Amino acid sequence: MVDRDNWDKCVFKAEFSKGLEDRHSAFVVRLEAENNNLKTFTTITTIQQLAATIIPELVPQTLQVGKAKNAQGRMFHFSVIELVEGDLLEDVWQQMSAEEQSSVVVELVEALEKLHSVRLIDRRVKEILGKALLEEGDEVLKKFEQPSALGGPYTGFLNDGPALLDSIMKRRKLKKPFCTIQSIVDSQDIKIQSPFKELWSTVINNSDINKWPGEAYKLAGIIDWELAGFYPASYELSLQDTYLSGANRHVSFYLLLKEHMKNIVPRSSSQIVLLQAMELIFESQQRLLSDGTNIPAHIRKRFMENSKLSRDNDPYVGWTRSPQDGPFPEYSSAAIQKLEDDVVEQIVARRKSKATLNTMAK
Repeated sequence: MVDRDNWDKCVFKAEFSKGLEDRHSAFVVRLEAENNNLKTFTTITTIQQLAATIIPELVPQTLQVGKAKNAQGRMFHFSVIELVEGDLLEDVWQQMSAEEQSSVVVELVEALEKLHSVRLIDRRVKEILGKALLEEGDEVLKKFEQPSALGGPYTGFLNDGPALLDSIMKRRKLKKPFCTIQSIVDSQDIKIQSPFKELWSTVINNSDINKWPGEAYKLAGIIDWELAGFYPASYELSLQDTYLSGANRHVSFYLLLKEHMKNIVPRSSSQIVLLQAMELIFESQQRLLSDGTNIPAHIRKRFMENSKLSRDNDPYVGWTRSPQDGPFPEYSSAAIQKLEDDVVEQIVARRKSKATLNTMAK
């Protein structure tokens, strides 16, 4: 048990001698301090358990969830989850044949398609999540029970589409504004405006927004359950664009995944405008950050330039690459680390130079 007062989260592996009838011998134990301002632990584990009923062969089994106190009397949430043996996909992707890569992506997309069947309005889902959310208070439960409710622990459970856009903006918030969301006068439509001319703006009709909750709910992943929830299908598709250079360093995996995923996202105006809105918000944020000295933004910019990626006119495609540009410059762990180190060195030097100039000016 964690006995340090300043520890809020802890994840560790626990191993035990395996008996003849025991299925598991290794587990992942997660601990998170109880926090009145961030009540998500129970919801995350409940969504994972719910997904396990749909694709049990791919979602680690949750064996126990509860609360416990450390030596100082501080309360912690805990979960005990089956440890999945195997290699991380990003570590073995370059070693796989084209056939193996395609097989894995097809299997992943098939799993996501099965999760499309899970809807927040389903009675069984409402019962399971409703029970888990009891401790989060009446305000959360009221939002969750609305016919137009959507969301998850990452964004919060929300009343409607405009609330989702507001939550996305809050999660991307910077010290300086990078785009604006405003209601159009005499209308319930919304306009998202970027200060960067090449990104322009997009208008989202209220009729399209109203379709988001009921058109295609899905759980947003198989691992990293902090980001899971019930969102429009295009939300998940758009997230893949934000993972490049960070959570995903393999361009070929991204392109293959997007090629298959776009076929399970409805080609409707409501899904298209959400894709456009997500792109506008994220790219405006990254553009402002890369105009300064934000290191992750510069790493992403260098990664995209080296990979010769450009934005396709079809929002379902996302980033693409011309066949004339030759083979993909796939990044190994060492290569991506070197890219990151080079960018860090340059940005740190730039910051020092700027600080020196400011000192001289004074």
